[in-house]
Amino acid sequence: PTHMKKIILLLSLFIGLSSIAQNATKRFALLSESKVKDMDVYKKNLPVTDAFARKIWEGVMGNRAVHQSETGSLYTFSFVDGDENFGKFITIRGTFNNKFKEAYPKIADENWANIDGSFRRSTWIRVNALEFLPADFKLENYNFRKVIIETVPSNQQEAYEKEQLKLHEIELKIGIKFLSVTWKAIDGYSTNTYMTLIPDNSILDFYTHFTERQKIRKNSKEYNDFNNTTVITNINRIDHLWRIH
Repeated sequence: PTHMKKIILLLSLFIGLSSIAQNATKRFALLSESKVKDMDVYKKNLPVTDAFARKIWEGVMGNRAVHQSETGSLYTFSFVDGDENFGKFITIRGTFNNKFKEAYPKIADENWANIDGSFRRSTWIRVNALEFLPADFKLENYNFRKVIIETVPSNQQEAYEKEQLKLHEIELKIGIKFLSVTWKAIDGYSTNTYMTLIPDNSILDFYTHFTERQKIRKNSKEYNDFNNTTVITNINRIDHLWRIH
């Protein structure tokens, strides 16, 4: 019986650890897209709003970043690891506005009056195989992101993911190395939508590096031969994002 107890203990320990390992690799991005009438008012109140968000989601949310885009939109990303935290995040989100209004009535009213039109919420899950970031990556170190949102034919999603990985491998082989991470929509956009974020220090740095990459790609037969056979995607949006908080 003692022997059996040990086996059961080891098994439960193993199951526990493997579920932790699985949860650690499941990362969600909760995106809110909105517009405001007066960006100065928004920025003035942002430190208070952001600090409140970080406090209310403490221990649940991994990180948060607010970006202003070239098209005049705000992109607010909240990053959450694992299903359990994801569930908690959504529950807390339902209470956010009321709690914020209780704590900061004046700022809450100002923020509310400043919203321009509707805002869009969406949820994305990281495609782990298409995360090309160093282990010590900190989003705070990169103030610019290029975002590409594209749809892939529903029956070709797996092929698309495999091809993107293969393209990355070819790029490394020919001397191209850059940071990027791809997410797949699970809510708010059709589920065959992918969003790729490419961080850099500034738009100038991004396009300097992009031009260098394009030059190498253009001269690589292997890259072009493979790229010409990949799944045709439909690009919905390309935008430039600047981190404002």
